[in-house]
Order: sequence, then structure tokens, then C-alpha cells
Amino acid sequence: MQHAFQLATPLAVADIERLTSALSAVPGVRAIELAPGSPEVTVRFDADATSPRAIDDAAARAGYQGRPRAPSGCCGGCCGG
Repeated sequence: MQHAFQLATPLAVADIERLTSALSAVPGVRAIELAPGSPEVTVRFDADATSPRAIDDAAARAGYQGRPRAPSGCCGGCCGG
């Protein structure tokens, strides 16, 4: 399964290291896609081992609040998504 969300601000290199570490600690997380300068995060996971809620909780504990990414690819910046 895949869980995609968007952070309020773009990620810096230090953010990527901290968020990757927090998300990697969630049992069942298989891959994490994120990049410096981007607020978008995609996590591939085993649905039998974890859930989008557990992934969101891990990100929040690390200090990152996300919101679901708009399916149209819209960042929500001009209209709130």
C-alpha cells in the first residue's frame, strides 16, 4: 500500500534525516520517498503490519504534521487544496 501526504513546509536535509529515521522505525514501512526542498512525502508499507494512521503518528512524534496530498497533484497552496 501507499500513503502520501504533504507537510506545511518544504524539507531541509536535516528534516529528511529525522523524518526518515522516524518513519523507518514503524514496523511494515518498506520505502520512503522525500526530497530536500519538497513538502511531499510518500511511504510504501505493508498493510498487514501498519496503517496510514501509524505512519502519521510517527511523523507527528518527530515534529512533522502532514495532510493528505491532493489527488490532482495540487499542492493546495493557492486555495487550501
